Amino acid sequence: MSQVKIYHSDTALTPLAGTTTATRQTYMSGNATLKAAREIRNRILNKAAEILNVNQDKLDIINEKILVNYDPSQYVPLVKVIKACNADGVKLFCEAQFNAPSTIVPNLSNIRGMTFPDFTFGAQAVEVAVDTETGQVEILKLTTCYDVGKAINPFSVEGQMEGGSIYGMGYALTEEVIMEKGITMTPSFAEYIIPTAVDVPDVKVILVESGGGLGPYGAKGIGEPACSIIAPAILNAIYDAIGVRIKSLPATPEKMIRTLKKDYFKK
Repeated sequence: MSQVKIYHSDTALTPLAGTTTATRQTYMSGNATLKAAREIRNRILNKAAEILNVNQDKLDIINEKILVNYDPSQYVPLVKVIKACNADGVKLFCEAQFNAPSTIVPNLSNIRGMTFPDFTFGAQAVEVAVDTETGQVEILKLTTCYDVGKAINPFSVEGQMEGGSIYGMGYALTEEVIMEKGITMTPSFAEYIIPTAVDVPDVKVILVESGGGLGPYGAKGIGEPACSIIAPAILNAIYDAIGVRIKSLPATPEKMIRTLKKDYFKK
């Protein structure tokens, strides 16, 4: 990997890859990248097969050497093969396109059908403490677990799962757009409250790698899924703690008090 260099190009100059949305970049761009890399690898092995006089399917690339897998003593340096490719006009450049499998429009009478070619499944759990005098909710512990298929970059995946959980925590407890007569009363982060570092609880991340995704090496997307189910987990934990259901978000201290002490506010 130390020999691999990644160049971040201007998107105005690179092929169209669509938007970075809907948990699609590893799936779409990643598959296109893998497709292009495999084509380059195939061209290199084909040239090495000519040099070593063996079938291409008997070769492997290991530690900058192309060797015969049943006899590692037979090998040729990768640099030599690349020079041979250049001399013979073999292009070591490739553009590839990946098209996602098409899906069928679901039956609108019962909303059944394969709406997407791939799905990401997971679960999240929280432990909360609720102050029944102030209505304040504190998240003590948070566990997030997802089947990511294959973690291409484990640290990045863990960061996405942690960040998505905290993002969803704000949605559940503090983030609220207040409008009065068409005027936004929460125009800045002074009024629109998002979680900060001091609000973040202990987060336990559990990665499940089933290899069942349609992304590179069986990967699945983990963009939006990381934040999609933390809010109901928090509301269920509040109900388990004090026995009341909050039916609108966010679950602010004011809503908590009003729900706990309805009789008081009726007077």
